[in-house]
Amino acid sequence: MKKNRLAICDSEQEYAYRLMDALSRKADFPFEILTFTSAQKLYEGLRRQPVQILLVAGSDYSEEMQGLAERVILLWEGEEGSRTELPGINKYSGVVRILKKITETAEQDDSIGPFPKPDHPVHFLGFYTPIGRCLQTTLAFAAGQVLARNHRVLYLNFERFSGLESMLPGRFEADFGDLLYDLHKPPEAVLERLYRMAEPCKGLDVISPAFSAEDILCVGGGEWKRFFAILRESRYTYVVLDLADCVQDIFGILDECSRVYTIVRKEASETAKIGRYEEAVKQAGHEAVLQKTCRCILPVFARLPGDYSRLPGCELAQYAERMLLENGQGGI
Repeated sequence: MKKNRLAICDSEQEYAYRLMDALSRKADFPFEILTFTSAQKLYEGLRRQPVQILLVAGSDYSEEMQGLAERVILLWEGEEGSRTELPGINKYSGVVRILKKITETAEQDDSIGPFPKPDHPVHFLGFYTPIGRCLQTTLAFAAGQVLARNHRVLYLNFERFSGLESMLPGRFEADFGDLLYDLHKPPEAVLERLYRMAEPCKGLDVISPAFSAEDILCVGGGEWKRFFAILRESRYTYVVLDLADCVQDIFGILDECSRVYTIVRKEASETAKIGRYEEAVKQAGHEAVLQKTCRCILPVFARLPGDYSRLPGCELAQYAERMLLENGQGGI
């Protein structure tokens, strides 16, 4: 396997060596690490040993450094990062976040790699409720953004006519239906297509919902099982499934999840719907779904942003963070 080089440059010597030590402890980290505590030492060292990625403190950075590596990532303090188009991260973020930024940046360059196959489990978090207009999508999206602070997270929306694109910045070139159409291809080809399609929103990878309802309706239980088997080989740690009634074998999909989040309400009509749903789960032989279900009664939120890129920090996002912690999704 090709071993790439990464250079750390920070005149704060203790920080530079602590970061080197923390990254070196990652068994699957595919870089040899060089550490420098001044710009002069960096220039001298990289004349002899070129590197693929340079991780440099904002206070030590100069434009000339862009020629020293294929990719440059700034370690910034305060608002430094807003003054440059270079990728960057606050230097006092946890090592998991810094590692995530390095791998994200490296994967944008075909000349860097190959990377070892992820050996971590992929956790599916299902969001499903039989009641409507209950903020399920907003909660699922906010939970994904919370987890994405420290993990690679994918969000998938299974609704017929979601309209989610209007809540997101940026443009999508393809949608979930296009990805499902490729399920007959080898797993590596499906994952490659998925990675190209995914658009980031505050760290969360998002696939645009299917434009046509038929693209969701026609996928059978066996095809969903194949799809989830492929996702288990992906680079993601969490996959957030924002599910809907139109999906075939909905109980089988919920069985794939390590945790299911179901929004409930106290009104009699809504309680009756939940009761009927839970009875149907039992009759279908999927009692395990109910055992891993968290029933969520959402409080009244004073204000919700109209753009999902502005969800982090709002009341609902704070609720989502508490919910995840209480249900064993650690490392947030």
